[in-house]
Amino acid sequence: MKVIKKGRSEIKREAILNAAKQAFQEFGVQNTSMDKLSAMAQVSKRTVYNHFASKETIVMELLAELWRTSMAEHDIAGFINLDLEQQLVALLESEINVVTDPHYIELAKVAFGYFFYKPEELKQQDAKISKQETALYNWLIEQQAKQTLAIDDIELASTQLHSLVKGSAFWPQVLSMEPSLTQTEARVLAQQTAKLFMSQYQICVDTKNLGL
Repeated sequence: MKVIKKGRSEIKREAILNAAKQAFQEFGVQNTSMDKLSAMAQVSKRTVYNHFASKETIVMELLAELWRTSMAEHDIAGFINLDLEQQLVALLESEINVVTDPHYIELAKVAFGYFFYKPEELKQQDAKISKQETALYNWLIEQQAKQTLAIDDIELASTQLHSLVKGSAFWPQVLSMEPSLTQTEARVLAQQTAKLFMSQYQICVDTKNLGL
């Protein structure tokens, strides 16, 4: 197997992101300057700005990475003993756990506070995250292919699920209106969201017509 060697630029970019993860966890986003990041990454401040226009763009990159890694790790193969609705509940619980994590919320507050007056930039950054394939997204594609769910537009269905979840488990927390959900509250939200979604999209099989 051929090992692809990383270039100097890619290595420095990774060093900056790793430094940001450590700094944001130890000092908080607000107390981390670009000077501190460059020192921790052992690169010049100019190099940091060559890769990231601002601290907030680093925050968005880390949000995307958290989302990508957390939501892609769910083992769909392990759902074999669950019915369709329970599979969706499990996937939604995973998403809720990601978006209500205190570190994720802290990063989101900084990012959206910065991009609030730059709607076009925010739209572009949010699109990068939304377009990433996750376990939930792949599950929707799988169910569409199996014709267990009557989904014409995967993107729309995925957006609807995210909106239902984030309306209770993300935006109120980002706006400091509500505390993070408890495990029980997260499960109830996942169950209610799954039930609503399935009532719209699940294909009901007429067993009488199948002679069963």
